Amino acid sequence: MWLFSRKKDFGILYLPVWIIWILLFLLPNATLHSELPLWVWVVFILGIDVSHVWSTIFRTYFDKQEFKRHKTILILAPIFAFIILLGIALESSLYFWRTLAYLAVFHFMKQQYGFFALYSAKTKSFNKHRFLNDKWVLYTSMLFPVLFWHFTDRNFDWFLAGDFFSFNYQLSEQLQNVLIIAYWGILLAWFIEEIHLIKTKAIKLSYGRMLWMGTTAFNWFLGIIWFNSDVAFTLTNVVAHGIPYIALIIIYQNAKRSTKNTLLYKNAFITGASILVFSFLFAFSEEYLWDMFLNREKTAFFNSIFQYRFDSLTNEKLQSLLLVTLSLPQVTHYILDGFIWKMNDSNPHLKNILTKGNG
Repeated sequence: MWLFSRKKDFGILYLPVWIIWILLFLLPNATLHSELPLWVWVVFILGIDVSHVWSTIFRTYFDKQEFKRHKTILILAPIFAFIILLGIALESSLYFWRTLAYLAVFHFMKQQYGFFALYSAKTKSFNKHRFLNDKWVLYTSMLFPVLFWHFTDRNFDWFLAGDFFSFNYQLSEQLQNVLIIAYWGILLAWFIEEIHLIKTKAIKLSYGRMLWMGTTAFNWFLGIIWFNSDVAFTLTNVVAHGIPYIALIIIYQNAKRSTKNTLLYKNAFITGASILVFSFLFAFSEEYLWDMFLNREKTAFFNSIFQYRFDSLTNEKLQSLLLVTLSLPQVTHYILDGFIWKMNDSNPHLKNILTKGNG
């Protein structure tokens, strides 16, 4: 049982991530452990990560029908987020980035579970496991690598150095190996029970459920634990999260506008292309402002396209104000995702689009 269709699922949800794994295993060790190249930043961070954040506006603010349904949260979310984050940023920039880092981790985990829940809904396989609960096994597949990160030295950070809490206690290599074996033992046990439930006809066979569980576990393990590389962490993280999200926005908007479950390819192409192009332009504008006023880390890219007209900010309070302002699209995206993808009365199209597609 597939979420959208077999071809779409492979092309959107799995193949990009699997290709990244192959690429990482083929990369020379020196490249794997070098600084993130500028072109990689442009393609993956700007083109996928930041762009997927901006794609949310096509599902919310730029859709009159959706804006009307979610008007209250769409107005209040950025206002309250700005007030709270400004207070944190004025107190400490480290506290600000730490808050964002843990919000991002939570958001990424919720998306992984969200897709898994959709597969389960299509096959009516919720809570069928007697010994290993689906939800907690999936969260364990992500939580363990993140906790491992807290207790071992990693060669990368989520946003910047020190954004995660650092514990003085470091896991010994022997203990690390024991925990890793236990981790994969839990996942193997889940797959064994899943196959048993399928054979006893307690649940329907769902390749999607099993592939999503396995892909999630391998991606977080490889990206955080196995490679211990900034390049590996960035690529596995961004591709697994950003590409499915942008695709989901495009598929949802096309399906909503379709009539009698069909949509002209021309109109579908225009919708998808518009979302991709404008999301990138918004992302480019945001990162241009980040670099011009605050970071000055990607000057070689941005200044070569549009020469900077202003100096970077030196006033700490103005820095905090702009820091929060430029982070607001990202944080608002985190908040809104908790509302716009819930299958309730506020999202009447969602269930029909995401659970009654091709099997």
